[in-house]
Amino acid sequence: MEKAVIELRGVTKSYPGVTALDDVNFALREGSVTALAGENGAGKSTFIKVLAGAVKPDAGELLVNGDAVHSTPASLIRAGVSVIYQELTDVPDMSVAENLFLGDVPSVGGVVRGRKTYEHARDALRRVGLDSLDPMVPVRSLSPSERQLVEIARCLARNARVLVFDEPTSSLAESEVQTLLAIIDKLRAEGLSVLYVSHHLDELFRIADRVAVLRDGKLVADRNIEEWDEDSLIRAMIAKDLEHAYPWSFRELGAERLRVEDLTAPGVSGVNLRVAEREIVGIVGLAGAGRTELMKAIAGSVRSRQGRVTVAGARVRNGSIAAARRAGIVYAPEDRKREGLVLEASVEDNLSYGLYPQFAVGGFIRRVIKARLAARRASTFGVKVDSVTRAVGRLSGGNQQKVLMARVAAVDPAIVLLDDPTRGVDVGAKASIHSHVISLAERGTGVILTSSDTDEVLAMADRVYVMRSGRIVGELSRDHFDREAVLKLAAAG
Repeated sequence: MEKAVIELRGVTKSYPGVTALDDVNFALREGSVTALAGENGAGKSTFIKVLAGAVKPDAGELLVNGDAVHSTPASLIRAGVSVIYQELTDVPDMSVAENLFLGDVPSVGGVVRGRKTYEHARDALRRVGLDSLDPMVPVRSLSPSERQLVEIARCLARNARVLVFDEPTSSLAESEVQTLLAIIDKLRAEGLSVLYVSHHLDELFRIADRVAVLRDGKLVADRNIEEWDEDSLIRAMIAKDLEHAYPWSFRELGAERLRVEDLTAPGVSGVNLRVAEREIVGIVGLAGAGRTELMKAIAGSVRSRQGRVTVAGARVRNGSIAAARRAGIVYAPEDRKREGLVLEASVEDNLSYGLYPQFAVGGFIRRVIKARLAARRASTFGVKVDSVTRAVGRLSGGNQQKVLMARVAAVDPAIVLLDDPTRGVDVGAKASIHSHVISLAERGTGVILTSSDTDEVLAMADRVYVMRSGRIVGELSRDHFDREAVLKLAAAG
């Protein structure tokens, strides 16, 4: 058996009302990739924070190469452990070289060794496949995938031997995902140890030697990849079977609810589309195709240069979120943390924004009614929280998304625009969100659905539009769905 590079022994961590980690014993082997799987709220984020030294366990110990290590970021970095987080942690206005050696610039007597810094930067970039990248260019000029590779290079530049990847592909295109996985293969071959955390099960089966599963804070399984298949892994994660990953069902479509004509806006050019009552319409396209830009133009959060949006035949005023909401258009943004939720506010408040007529009388908020409605919505959408007074930022990604979905559904909308609603959530939360999308459609709502996962859109939609470079380049009904044809349209128009 390979040597254990890092170990958790009896690690326990609790927060008010919840045990995030419960007597966890875990070992990461030298020169191997271990995947960590589990639902949102299973304890993965706390697990990663313990490995990063950002959280100190209430009990247990952390060992690196057999030696106990203090739970501080500096101690773990010195011990060779580095975390590549889901959200980029670089400084965009600084150069690539400055980011690579942030806080640890090669120097002698306080004088920066410019040539040495440049050579070290070149070497680190070469190890992640960025041989041709000039270390002196600003990070801001790089693509998201290049910026992520620079973050990996930064870890390698400080001699990391253990890399922890936290949802590294959540914002990458399919081709970029394959590039990242190839880099991880290369690093494993060099003898590095990798902990890979992702909700994308296909990635786990592609990259991992072992898979460990957390459920409700406990490590419930840890086996070689050959001992798993997708069904057994899902059962271990959620302690039940998912009979229908995508609960699509036939619905008799009604009258036209939404019509978009010749819509031109930033990132969108001459788009025409329609959505009927009870219909789920998918929009697919590669990264940068204009999916999000189209959603925002329809929702009135950006002003269009030409074209019109009508709901049930009535024109919606251009560039007005308030007018769009009055017409029954509700938008759930892709970036829930920046645009969809107020993370410092409570679950109750986040479930109440924009819904004040439901619990206010004469300009005064009826707090008891507000709290009761919030608790009911949280329960209906399966939000795992001990109290709706808890800050929504303390919830897992899947539960945050459920809060956003609950608020969207509370207004009984005519049209719902769902921009990548299952991004960064686990299979259990994803199935729950899919069920709520179907429920909205069955109630008469017209739904527009986008996703970075083309298969998800094809599985859920009654009809899809394909976008490329801000334009609609194809339209297919469900009985003519063909993944290969869709991707060809998305790539070539």
